[in-house]
Amino acid sequence: MDRWSRVIAPEDLGETIQAARMDRGWSQRDLARISGIAQSAISDMESGKHTLYAERLFALLEECGVTLRAEWTTGDAPGS
Repeated sequence: MDRWSRVIAPEDLGETIQAARMDRGWSQRDLARISGIAQSAISDMESGKHTLYAERLFALLEECGVTLRAEWTTGDAPGS
């Protein structure tokens, strides 16, 4: 089953990462191991913790009229 979300702010991106992770039945620790990204960083992303980079990125996207759409298939492993 395909799922998607509209990503217009850092919080949306975090919610999308969390939804895709949970659709696969993974914990944050599982995703950290698979991706090589620290679990604390994944937690920060999923909670929508603001970073200057993310805020600037989404401000630029908005000014350019760009809308992001995240799409994933439930249950897929990375790279499959």
